[in-house]
Amino acid sequence: MEQCSTLDYLRKPKIWDMSIFDWATSILGAILIGYFILGLRSLSSYIIWIIIWTFIGIAIHYALGVNTMLGYYLGINPKPERKKC
Repeated sequence: MEQCSTLDYLRKPKIWDMSIFDWATSILGAILIGYFILGLRSLSSYIIWIIIWTFIGIAIHYALGVNTMLGYYLGINPKPERKKC
C-alpha cells in the first residue's frame, strides 16, 4: 500500500464522493477573493460569485485534463482514480 500524505488524510471525508476539504478551501478562497479583491459586500453577490468560481474551477480542470468527481457527475470526464490509503 502506498504511503499517504497529510493532504490525502484531509481529503478522506467525502460527501457524494467529493472531498469536503477541497470544497471548503475552494469556497473560502472564493470568499477571500470576493471580499479583498472584488470588494463584494452583499450575500447575493457572494452567492453569484461562488457559482461563477465553481464554473471557473470546472473549466480549468477540464482544460488541464484533471478528472474530478464533479466533472464526472456533469458528464465531462471519466471517474477519477482514487489512491487507496
